[in-house]
Amino acid sequence: MNTLSNSKKSLEPINIPSGWLIKYNNLTVTQEQVEPNTKLLELEKQRYHAAVKIIKGQDEYLIHMYDNHRETIDTIHVEDRRQLVNELERIIWKIEAAAFGGNIFIFEGPPDYLRLRVPQGWTVSYNKLIDIDPDQLEEDSDDWFNFTSSLLQLEHKESRLILDVGWYIDIDPSGIFYMLLIKNQDWENPLEDMETRRPEKLVAHIEATLQKVGELKYK
Repeated sequence: MNTLSNSKKSLEPINIPSGWLIKYNNLTVTQEQVEPNTKLLELEKQRYHAAVKIIKGQDEYLIHMYDNHRETIDTIHVEDRRQLVNELERIIWKIEAAAFGGNIFIFEGPPDYLRLRVPQGWTVSYNKLIDIDPDQLEEDSDDWFNFTSSLLQLEHKESRLILDVGWYIDIDPSGIFYMLLIKNQDWENPLEDMETRRPEKLVAHIEATLQKVGELKYK
């Protein structure tokens, strides 16, 4: 099960839209020792038949974009390593906007969602996990409409696992984040079940759970 072998510990956190498969991920926080022409990341937008790869160049990073025939349609050169994730997110969210009929010429950039370290093999079924601290909101804030039972879902088809994140009760300022890990669609008996109001604790638990999956703790 090689799709679960890579560790999330040193992966770059990325804001990934719905519908993208993390096909390969070795994009770590530090890349100084990576040889030129090494593939670091491959994402695939399955329904839209698009793919994005990051390749280490000589003194830069190359972000290749492919169409449904696997033909290269564009390549972005990024020299500053610190800008690599920002540029990647801009590209994949622009593809996301185009997939849903958005005007890519007035694309304003990715929404402010929480970044996560997601190992290869997982598909982002949906993502609406906005980066807002609920403890900083007034009770009459419109931002509470972002707190629903459908915030994030990751699926690992090979292992028949679903990681599900939501807010209970919908739009309620007194609510709480929850995270479930489900195997074989058995929602009555989750492998993991946690609750918190703190976004940073939620992210830490999501990533720790993905790490356990990578270590084959849920066979």
